Amino acid sequence: MCGLSAVAYYGSASPPRDLCAQIEASLTNIHHRGPDSQGIYLSEDGRVGLGHARLSIIDLATGQQPLSDETGGIQCVVTGELYDYARIRAELEANGAVFKTHSDSELVVHLYQQNGFNLLHSLRGEFAFVLYDATRKLVFAARDRLGIKPLYYTVSDERLLIASEMKAFLPLGWKAEWDIHSIVHSGDVSDDRTVFKGGRKLNAGMSLLYRPASGYLKVQPYWDLDYTPSAVPQTIDEMVDGVRERLVRAVELRLRSDVPVGVYLSGGIDSSAVAGIVTELLRKDDPNARIATFTLAFPDAKDNDEGPIAARTAEHLGAESHMVNVDEAALVEALEATIWHTEQVNFTFQGPGKFLLSKYVNEQGYKVVLTGEGADEFFGGYPWFPIDYLRPKRDADLGDGEDVVDRCEARQGDARGISCHRAYASAGTAASELFDTRALAMTGEPDITLSIAEHIDARVREKAVSGEWHALHVCSYVTAKTILQNSILNQVGERSEMAHSVEGRPPFLDHHLVDYINGLPPSVKVRPIKGGFTDKWLLREAVRPFVPEEVYNRKKLMYNSPAARREAGTRVCVPSKRMSRRGLRRRLSSGSDFSGGPTSRKL
Repeated sequence: MCGLSAVAYYGSASPPRDLCAQIEASLTNIHHRGPDSQGIYLSEDGRVGLGHARLSIIDLATGQQPLSDETGGIQCVVTGELYDYARIRAELEANGAVFKTHSDSELVVHLYQQNGFNLLHSLRGEFAFVLYDATRKLVFAARDRLGIKPLYYTVSDERLLIASEMKAFLPLGWKAEWDIHSIVHSGDVSDDRTVFKGGRKLNAGMSLLYRPASGYLKVQPYWDLDYTPSAVPQTIDEMVDGVRERLVRAVELRLRSDVPVGVYLSGGIDSSAVAGIVTELLRKDDPNARIATFTLAFPDAKDNDEGPIAARTAEHLGAESHMVNVDEAALVEALEATIWHTEQVNFTFQGPGKFLLSKYVNEQGYKVVLTGEGADEFFGGYPWFPIDYLRPKRDADLGDGEDVVDRCEARQGDARGISCHRAYASAGTAASELFDTRALAMTGEPDITLSIAEHIDARVREKAVSGEWHALHVCSYVTAKTILQNSILNQVGERSEMAHSVEGRPPFLDHHLVDYINGLPPSVKVRPIKGGFTDKWLLREAVRPFVPEEVYNRKKLMYNSPAARREAGTRVCVPSKRMSRRGLRRRLSSGSDFSGGPTSRKL
């Protein structure tokens, strides 16, 4: 839901007289995030401004932003959805809070009033916000725990800029310049860098404190993933029930909306489980309830097409099935627009596929969809997880089963024989063929492992080296902090959805569910079987009542578009080399060419 833009001046810098107009233009650049209404706040001294573009989903009549307390001294703009709203509101009202709206976003204002910066521990959902406290003269911003909603910031010309998308910085006078080193070494995937110099992501689970009077800026975590084993022993049945109960609750919370809600449905167990749970919940009140499912199909590319199995799942659930048929030409055509919206180099065609699917959803009148992102990272769904699952006991326990590991590692190509998160890193490194030789002369050959090694938290290093965290859980952590947060949720998730004013809600990324899963042993996530492994074993058992047997037994198919074919002798997708260069050269907004010189143009 929504988009935001904020600016705060410090030092001797004088804000422009037309700052309000600049913020309005900033919101226009992210109009797709909030086409229903806009609101702007400007502080009395004109040095702090907040802007909000609204996609109305909850409290359609009175939920406009910015939001404020009774005195107007606290101002806030919020994007996303906050769940368990009624319970938290009742507690706040019991302590004296006076609400002006029925919007879930207003929780941020009153939680800050009563709990200060600790308000973050009470929030549940996907969100990003910027709050200005005029009395204490501070700006406070935060992003949700798993990085579902985006938030960017930059400091330049004695001012702090914050926005949902970097294109919102442009009308505020920001000069964008390619960060070639970040692009080549995938800094936009591995850490807080972006493709632009000085542009920074506020990473998942992070908060930002800024004091305009002095220019003091502090970014710090308020939450992080933890894989410490549960202190309470549990049987297999108890773990299955524990996952099922928490997932059903996560889905139930995400059905709250004042507009219709649909479900993105592929042929996999994750989205099928969400669709099945939604169906069961709705039919408690209406036995004839039918959900609307939306599926991306590639009828001309049978190896990539999950349309048929998704159609069978929809029929099994009695759903209203919408099938969006896409071919390679449509994906290629959509690539440039996808890059513009995601503000990230796109070396595959996964983003354009989701972009086209969300376009159709918008055309059908839907603003909200539930999605399946997040299950693979925490339940052990990726093909590189079994390597680290086996590694601690490999020498002692495998014996004659060594060939099982060899076969698994062989699927990682040039990464065989090394740790699985290095295998992931190898897969995530951009192919050198995509870049001009002059760019490589400046930065060296692409290597995402350098970026990961430089930015991974020291606490995680200690957990990995000491063995306190199982190797599979270290791999899960790295994957969640890189590919999930910075690639999947950006290119394939939130940004491709919000490009068409569609809000995606991923129940698997409910932090109560994630915390529970991460405390469970690796043996219930990845299970060895004859000739291989069963991925996401615990999840399969937990959602079995909600999905067809065909889906329960089906092996994971990595989401790939039909355009993702390798060029002979390279690691480059056939149209990717040509189209990515075109996309990088595209103007990010009218009159603003991000050509930072001949080298970046050659990218």
